Amino acid sequence: MAERIPLSKIIAYAVGVFGWSISINIISVMLLYLYLPPSNAGMVNLVPQIVFFGVINIIALVTASGRLFDAVVDPAIAGWSDRSKHRKGRRIPFMAVAVIPMVLFAIAMFYPPFHTENKLNLVWLGAMQFGYYFFYGMYVIPNNALLAELGHYPHGKMHISTAQSVGFIIGIVVSAQAPAIANAIKDMMPAITALKSNQLAIVGLNSLGAICMFVPVIFIDEKKYVNPGQVTESVFTSLRTALSNHNFRIFALADAAFFMSITIITGGLLYYVKAILLFKEAVGSMLMGLMVLVTLAFYPVVNIMEKTISKKKMMVGSFFFMSFVFGSIYWLGQYPVTAMVQGVLLMVTFGIPDSFLSILTNAVLGDIAEADTKVTGQNKEGMYFGMRALFQKLGQTLGIMVFAMLTLYGKDPGHDYGLRLSGIVGMGLCLFSAIVYTRYKEE
Repeated sequence: MAERIPLSKIIAYAVGVFGWSISINIISVMLLYLYLPPSNAGMVNLVPQIVFFGVINIIALVTASGRLFDAVVDPAIAGWSDRSKHRKGRRIPFMAVAVIPMVLFAIAMFYPPFHTENKLNLVWLGAMQFGYYFFYGMYVIPNNALLAELGHYPHGKMHISTAQSVGFIIGIVVSAQAPAIANAIKDMMPAITALKSNQLAIVGLNSLGAICMFVPVIFIDEKKYVNPGQVTESVFTSLRTALSNHNFRIFALADAAFFMSITIITGGLLYYVKAILLFKEAVGSMLMGLMVLVTLAFYPVVNIMEKTISKKKMMVGSFFFMSFVFGSIYWLGQYPVTAMVQGVLLMVTFGIPDSFLSILTNAVLGDIAEADTKVTGQNKEGMYFGMRALFQKLGQTLGIMVFAMLTLYGKDPGHDYGLRLSGIVGMGLCLFSAIVYTRYKEE
């Protein structure tokens, strides 16, 4: 029987999550901003605005291709991890191999060969994305599967999911500091370009992320804290079993729509700050910090409420709340209060439902995987988290495409209609998630 994981090891797990959160959220926040900046950012477009069918621009297709590749390989990585017979466990060895190449590809994405508008930058971005997302999946899928396996004691999945959420949300905040760090670098070295200062900030943050991702690899003994598991099914059988699970289908559909909405809003964050509220990027970093404080403040509330209120009710309520928050973006900058008050209210109201969804989604998926193990005798935690990642990445892919397309309708000060529409789209997606999740059968 595996030992109960101590608090020190849970913290080590959260530090690893913090590391990969920095990496992926820098891409969410900075990639489009660096390649296709607003007119008042002090940078030039690095890729042409080639448009297909009047609405689909080329960079949307390129960034989407990387996410789709990730979505396709995730179930395969999950299957390899589930079947691993490595002497150190099924998860940690995969994570150890992935860190260095993942971070190198993450940095390379922001170093295109040409510093002016050029089609070859699109080719470079596409190639670097494929490498990055393969190794990202190799780290994150086993890392997420550990959540269900380490949380084998009462309320264990909620405890570890909370720790994971803390690591992830702090990673969002740190990644959002990239513009502020870039400005500080620019102040110290005035001779460098705005592009170069942003690149240096991204290198520094990804290096920090790499160090943190090694922490659980070094300090968590998987064999000691995880019950032995086995999978004798083929990858395709495991895949079919997961897709035939009613609760998983409902969860995955609602989760995909939610991540599509989150990707749209995250991609628009710097644009909202710069082009709608007319703040400097550093103000965006401050507002993100406020959002995280609100989110963290509500984490104990989530854990307390989970003991008396079903996860399903809290999930549905949070989706509805989030739809209200996203819808308010349409009128951002037009409310009868100062821009700063509007920014603060947006972040505070976003932080409340985000605290619930950040913790509950992984805990619910852990419940689904555990229930499946009891029925089938197969420990397919990796496959369930891998399939969740597939649907999640599909949602993120569509989110990136939709946001990039919406920028065609305005992304600059005084011409921001596309940015405002992104809030309405996000609202509709969250409403869809809420309605779908009402079909979840919580036994």
